Amino acid sequence: MREPAIIRDGVLRSVKNPRTNQYIYLLSKIMKNKFLFIGTIAVAVTLSIISCKKNNDNNNNSNKVTGYLYTTTNGESTNQVVRFSRMSDGSLTEEKSFTTNSNGGANVAAGGDAHGDFDAQGAVQIIGNYLLNVNAGGNQVSVFSLDRKNGDLALRNNVSSGGTRPVSIAYLKKTGSADEYWVVVGNQWNNPNIQKDGANIQRYPNNAFYQQDLTLADATDNERNITLFTFNTTSGALTLVKQLDKYVRQNGGPTTVSFSADGTKLAVSTWGIAHFDTQVTSLAEQRPSRVYVYNFTNGDISGKRYFEEAGISGTIGFNWDKIGSSKLYVSNFNLIPTKRDNSVTVLNDNGTLVSKSANFSATAASAINESCWTALNISGDKLYVASFQTNLVSTFGVSGGNLTFGSTEARADLAPHGDSKELWLSPDNKYLYNLGALQSFSINIFDVNGAGTKYRSQTVLSTTASGKGIAGKYNFLGLTGFDF
Repeated sequence: MREPAIIRDGVLRSVKNPRTNQYIYLLSKIMKNKFLFIGTIAVAVTLSIISCKKNNDNNNNSNKVTGYLYTTTNGESTNQVVRFSRMSDGSLTEEKSFTTNSNGGANVAAGGDAHGDFDAQGAVQIIGNYLLNVNAGGNQVSVFSLDRKNGDLALRNNVSSGGTRPVSIAYLKKTGSADEYWVVVGNQWNNPNIQKDGANIQRYPNNAFYQQDLTLADATDNERNITLFTFNTTSGALTLVKQLDKYVRQNGGPTTVSFSADGTKLAVSTWGIAHFDTQVTSLAEQRPSRVYVYNFTNGDISGKRYFEEAGISGTIGFNWDKIGSSKLYVSNFNLIPTKRDNSVTVLNDNGTLVSKSANFSATAASAINESCWTALNISGDKLYVASFQTNLVSTFGVSGGNLTFGSTEARADLAPHGDSKELWLSPDNKYLYNLGALQSFSINIFDVNGAGTKYRSQTVLSTTASGKGIAGKYNFLGLTGFDF
């Protein structure tokens, strides 16, 4: 029979037998210490788990998605928009593609060693909660709804570009409107070019094309134009308004269209006819590019003027200065030997005349770099220029409408000659992204520092893996993005 017991002072005690209490007391102390020890271990383990979880959370949160980056594949068949998540450390993750249901403009068989290459800047633009992109082979502009929470796109419709081979988009908010924009699309038509020299010279599309007077009007001029649209960011409707201007064959079709910062002017660069793959680019073969400037008022253009200089062709990317509407910073791909220090030119527009005020090489020493694409930072004090042939990014300081050459940085990893194209600078001014558009099918990341840029890494697209080793299988067009 058990002895009755009670708990006193936290210890189990026998009511009848004090000696028994000694054993019970010792046992209780042992059990109490045991529970204390176990409790201590439990608390320690719990704290350790919490601490580990906290550390893991910090690790996970230290590199968050800060925004999204977009380009288009511009391949030989259906064009696709490719989206990447952009992390806070500048890296790219979570590649995802969206079909346009329209065609890209690549053609490996065209243009001999050029593998169908053609060039432009500004093929993809984000306007409000929409993304617009050109489909160079389908002669259409795609309108996508943009989910800014996850970067996903939903195709709304495709609209005729108003010409052949659309390559560049510019937009401007209408004065006094909350949701209406003017949109201008540059239609390039084609890019006639001449390669090599002497007995090996090759003229594309053919010799007969160059035996014509290319300054005369031609039926193809209507395909080589700039076309005006309106765009509504409430309904997502892109509506064709009219053709603004068209261009003769001599100076080529548009490569970039862009509004000045104050919206009072529209500028258009044209391809010209380039003579490349030679050390002796010839004035007898080359035709000069032009940079046109128009006054722009409520959907109408006026006061057409342009800059043109013999020996400068293949003018592609440019940026307006952030202040006013008089300065443009322009890149030039194709230069005769005596003008290789014109890779970058500063143009001044006084309202009646466009003139050159300065010119620069893309490197410390003049070379055939084939500078083609430009990006101006948000504050407007740095200009970045990408060179196609040498895969260099050049940095220029900008002050008072003037440029100062700073430095160059070369891509690494897979960087075949004739690959680098468009640039995009992150809104926080920390990272510069550069397309490997024609051969590597990549996006290359540069860290931005005070003096220039530093190459960091390369992301090769899985969407275009089928083009590996085939130059021109794709020809990426456009590069843009946004941050939260």
